[in-house]
Amino acid sequence: MKKRSGPRLGLALGGGGARGLAHLGVLLELEAADLEPEVLAGTSMGAIVGGLYAAGQHPRRLVQLLEHLELDKIFGVPRTYERVVEQAVLEALWERLRRRPWWEEASPRLSRLLEFLRLLGKNQHFEDLGIPFVAVAADLATGEEVRINEGALHIGVAASAALPGLLGPVKWRKRYLVDGGIVNNLPIDAVEEFGPQQILAVDVSAPLGPMPKSLVEVALRSYQITAQELGELKLAWAHKRLGERLLVIRPHVEGIGLLEFTKLPEAVEAGREATRSALRYLFA
Repeated sequence: MKKRSGPRLGLALGGGGARGLAHLGVLLELEAADLEPEVLAGTSMGAIVGGLYAAGQHPRRLVQLLEHLELDKIFGVPRTYERVVEQAVLEALWERLRRRPWWEEASPRLSRLLEFLRLLGKNQHFEDLGIPFVAVAADLATGEEVRINEGALHIGVAASAALPGLLGPVKWRKRYLVDGGIVNNLPIDAVEEFGPQQILAVDVSAPLGPMPKSLVEVALRSYQITAQELGELKLAWAHKRLGERLLVIRPHVEGIGLLEFTKLPEAVEAGREATRSALRYLFA
């Protein structure tokens, strides 16, 4: 591979809910191999893990902390995303009856997430980080991809992870932002802008799964199909642009549901295993 100037290793961490906990295993294995990413970009859970890592949180400490926290109870998260959507529909009907828009309502889950990220992110701003980091979100009004690399870290990361139905949109610079997985679930191009010699992209998306049984599941499947097609198209373009500079790994996290945070150990081990298998290809 032809040597290039610029950072040596860039890391793109994809979205996938609880499956994204595998990113912690990726970081642990990279550290064991003495390969620290010099630039980072993340979407959704990838933004949470990447942002906290860039803020100086060691992945081992994060694993130990999360092992002792019941995230589903702290944030009031149902067991499945289908249930989240069902609850959101009921809440929307109630809001309509009261004739109050969503932005006039407090979002307890979002408030708890913001405080969680503020504490673990040490109340830092993007400009304070030791590692350049970008969080990817989507503009609710225009549908545009928004790359956040300045301002309060916890705000930018929360915006990237604001999963519709589960968390309310996050206000950032007079814009309302939601989960970046809608527009760019594996932010390879956001890392590419830093010009690293090699990009390691961690894809924690999952296959579509069994046939939907309810109308809610049908609606969700429609969104999943669109997101999957967009992701595959973006990935094909990235491979064409970057060639051997891009290495994509896919931890085996298919058996972990979007909100199954209790499967932290399985996710972390899957990330470690996928990274170990790929190390020989980095800078080959």
